Amino acid sequence: MMKIPLKKVELFCGTGGVGKTTVATGRALALANEGRKVLLITIDPAKRLKQILNLPDIDDGAVNTVSLDLFDGDKTKSFDAMLMSPGATLKRIAVQKGLEAEFESTIIKTLSRPYGGMNEIMSIIEVQHQLERNVYDTIILDTPPGKHFIDFLESSEKIKNFFDKSFLEIFEYLGKSIHGGGKSRNIITLMISTGVKKLLSYLEAVTGADFVREFIDAVLALYKSRDAFLHALDFQKELKQESFSNWFLVTSVEQQKLNEAQDLKDQAENFIHNDLFLVINKCLTPYLNAWNPEANTPLSRLKGGMVSRESELSEFASKNFTNVLKFHEINNPSPLEHVKGLALQFKA
Repeated sequence: MMKIPLKKVELFCGTGGVGKTTVATGRALALANEGRKVLLITIDPAKRLKQILNLPDIDDGAVNTVSLDLFDGDKTKSFDAMLMSPGATLKRIAVQKGLEAEFESTIIKTLSRPYGGMNEIMSIIEVQHQLERNVYDTIILDTPPGKHFIDFLESSEKIKNFFDKSFLEIFEYLGKSIHGGGKSRNIITLMISTGVKKLLSYLEAVTGADFVREFIDAVLALYKSRDAFLHALDFQKELKQESFSNWFLVTSVEQQKLNEAQDLKDQAENFIHNDLFLVINKCLTPYLNAWNPEANTPLSRLKGGMVSRESELSEFASKNFTNVLKFHEINNPSPLEHVKGLALQFKA
């Protein structure tokens, strides 16, 4: 195993079904064994981490301490794990800003559900918060699969667009103030009033006046907490610095999965560094080397095909990626044993 530099943040990304969460957990275990203070955050709404570590649902959004005793390791060592909860992060912001009542909106609660549309945005806010606490040596992110990973990387643009200054003009027209003041109509609001009226009239016709009022109040509440959102943009900027983060693109020995990994790398090229690690998971080479079927039999031909396939994939990986890590398949039904096996391979 090549030397992996220690950095503040490590991101594990990849398409579905490649073992991304298990590899990320194995990395957390390996670093914790070395005595580093580690926080593992899963941003994947599928919550595979909960199943691996047997974390309770009621602790979504909370930091759970995982003793290495769970893996038959040193009882004095541990790492922390968190199941990302957009609702919990938003609640923390509401308390900080004194907006608890406004954030009770049904619309905000719906948006902050795991699949409600704010998962990626709230995730970078939570990560930025944990970085500012400065408790951990390394924060490991188990990112959402595929397209959702790209959404996570590009969420900074969503934040900037949402808090565009045009919202201020709309609030002024509506007689709302982000500072709690009264009605204010200036020449700008009069100019946009016709378009806003048409929009609100259409929404009222479709959804009803009560929904429109609740929607406007929900947007206003989010706008009042905009500092927390905009501050999270710092994390996006830091990700692009090689000294700040390690990137692990996890794939498997399947040709299709490797092609998907290449596509994901291309889509994320504005963020990912040149020192990216490609992790080829579930390699069978150690087992194939120890398997000696009788020559000129179906089994020997099967072995030859499998060896040839892994060799071709390794060649493709070495040509297209600077750093390649290979993790062999772990033949054990226990998720904890998988994590232990991967942690040992990280140390090798």
